[in-house]
Amino acid sequence: MVLNRALFRFLAPTLLAIAVAAPVAGSDAPAPTAGRRVVLVSFDGAGGLELQRRLAAGFFSADGFARAAREGEAASRLAIVTPSLTAVSHVALATGALPGATGIVGNTLHPAGTALKERRRGFDLDPDTETLWEAAARQGRRVASLGFPGASQKTPRTRTALALSYNEALPKGRLWKGPAASMPFVDAPRLPEGVRSFSPAKTFVLDGIPFALLDATDDGATNYDTLVALAGDGSVRARARAGEWFPLSERRDEGGEHGVLFGRWSKLVAIAPDLSSLTLYLGDGFRTWAAPEDFRRAIEDKAGFWPGPPDTSLLRRADPDLTSFLEQARRFSRFFVDAFDVADQRGDWDLLLAYNPILDECEHDLLVTDPAQPFYTKELAAKAAAALNEAWRAADEAAARYLRFREKGDVFLVSDHGMRAMVRSIFPAAVLARMGLLKVAPGPRSRPETAADSPVDFVAAGGGTGFVVVNRVSLPGGVVRDEEAGALVSKAAAALRDTKDEKGARAFAIVATRSEAAALGLDHPNAGDLVVVAAGSGYLRGGFPAGGNVAAFGPPEVAGQHGFDPDPALDGIFLHVGDGISPARLEVVREIDVAARVAARLGIAPPRRMP
Repeated sequence: MVLNRALFRFLAPTLLAIAVAAPVAGSDAPAPTAGRRVVLVSFDGAGGLELQRRLAAGFFSADGFARAAREGEAASRLAIVTPSLTAVSHVALATGALPGATGIVGNTLHPAGTALKERRRGFDLDPDTETLWEAAARQGRRVASLGFPGASQKTPRTRTALALSYNEALPKGRLWKGPAASMPFVDAPRLPEGVRSFSPAKTFVLDGIPFALLDATDDGATNYDTLVALAGDGSVRARARAGEWFPLSERRDEGGEHGVLFGRWSKLVAIAPDLSSLTLYLGDGFRTWAAPEDFRRAIEDKAGFWPGPPDTSLLRRADPDLTSFLEQARRFSRFFVDAFDVADQRGDWDLLLAYNPILDECEHDLLVTDPAQPFYTKELAAKAAAALNEAWRAADEAAARYLRFREKGDVFLVSDHGMRAMVRSIFPAAVLARMGLLKVAPGPRSRPETAADSPVDFVAAGGGTGFVVVNRVSLPGGVVRDEEAGALVSKAAAALRDTKDEKGARAFAIVATRSEAAALGLDHPNAGDLVVVAAGSGYLRGGFPAGGNVAAFGPPEVAGQHGFDPDPALDGIFLHVGDGISPARLEVVREIDVAARVAARLGIAPPRRMP
């Protein structure tokens, strides 16, 4: 490797072992059985070593992860491909192939042969190898997918017969405090039939929604304690007391779909008895995307509308609302499990790919474990640890519900990566710009950006990994001749290799050329000209810091990240229960072997390489 050849010589045997060709039909994949129904569940962000620690401590209930470890095969960890990113890892799970074969090398990537600043989401691209859902369908099996990354339903190759699509919209909730000069509480002219207030009812309108404030307690005192959301005809849509959530939902047609349930989860955070203050959280609006239509309707009837992930803005305030954030995370997890229950009740599938993101959603913001983190305090660390305990309990509850399928078939519980606490963010583009290798142009809001005619650009793949792409003349708008590219790659590698943090430690653990990246399983044109992986507790960001500067380092925007080089602490989980599976403790299972294991239990040949 360019960055640290001593490290490379040390890691090479391990990396090359990991990079053994993935199982394909005709290899030493497990022999197919007579064929069973299979559920494969991915718990995003569940670290294998962390799971083992909690199992040893007796943290879990008897019915969830502990049951799977007790009744079936349980590995100490699932060896994850590099980089340990959600899109990359899930495609490896689904294909049994390394990123160098699938072409899905990042959550974000630069598709080979496209213009320098072109970016695509790894979640949405067709891999260069066959997937489990394609192999199963080709061999006469019916597949369901419930938000499983890679099965995006956006292309013919990423669609399944039964599908809940992951709604990618991020929550943009609103936390409102009143009364305000522009929004006073005024006397309500009338109340809906059956609604009573023992003090004069008040009203206000927020985001076009009329609300009434009531004193619902007949105690002879002014004690406003209830909020009521009203419909356009004056009827009651929802009501809540302090600390309670309420859905604001409606059905309407959209496109060719009829009666789609739209809604926003909201919460009356606090209300003063005399209405001197009120805090109301209005959640963002979402809907469920699922097919066929009767499946969507069944999910809506069981689980309601897509609730959205937890809103991180609740944590990034002067008075963080950790309680509301966790309540949202639990609701999100329950939605996925409720959708599984609906699919289970239908029963018209042989393979179901399930997804549960609660741990990843929480760890990114709550992994406060390192005193070097700029926001670290003992008090915050204790609160964050307690919150993560709650997230793991919710994941365990979900595991218990998935494991109810055990009487009907096999259940695999896996994950895509663990998580590492972050101390800093790193801007490789700034390093390259300071060395005169990357050309900068003015961007929006005075923030510099890479010029379209820059000799190189940096692609932030996600977490700790990124790629340097040379703007060759073979690319649209390219400026670097082929005979100049090699020297430019060497200069970029040297600049990154020499970058050190404030303590004199190297900023990057790996800087590898395409050929060197073969040892990591990353030798694909989509990985650009250099593979860059951050060292230690820093993660890589695209572009430049805000404020117009080109500093190489900045504070972290998240508490936890993943997407680094091989690290047991970032490996995932693997548990498998099913008829004929004897209880066994396995040391390590490779992520690229999961597809073959699932295929064997389905009674089919594993995914094959594409022509």
